[in-house]
Amino acid sequence: MTVHSFHMPKLLDDVDPMVMALASKVDDILPMEARFRFEVSVSEALTNLVIHANTDAKDPIIDIRLTLGDTTVTLEAFDPSGAAPFDIRAHAPDLSQINPSVENGRGLGLIMECADSVDYGPVAHKNRLKLTFTARP
Repeated sequence: MTVHSFHMPKLLDDVDPMVMALASKVDDILPMEARFRFEVSVSEALTNLVIHANTDAKDPIIDIRLTLGDTTVTLEAFDPSGAAPFDIRAHAPDLSQINPSVENGRGLGLIMECADSVDYGPVAHKNRLKLTFTARP
């Protein structure tokens, strides 16, 4: 297993470059369909953290850990210090229940649908979203 650590400022302009940097690390592990799911989930998760994880920190940082196995990729995104806990599993709508003409509101459902495993909870005094991806048959 290989572990990579990243630190992203809590800025919307930094989400896409971070997603591309993370995705470049999984090229040799995840096939195209799994990489697509990875990119969608990670983009939604990081965007939600930037927009909704309120904190009083002067320059909040989102810590990210990417663990690469032989056939599995795990991404851990840690809420910025001081952000209130938010377990997406309790709030994600079923995608079939979302009006397709509505502009917002799909992100949590997309994360739940695209990731093979979703976990959330406290780790080392920070809240962590853990997403796992493998190839699907």
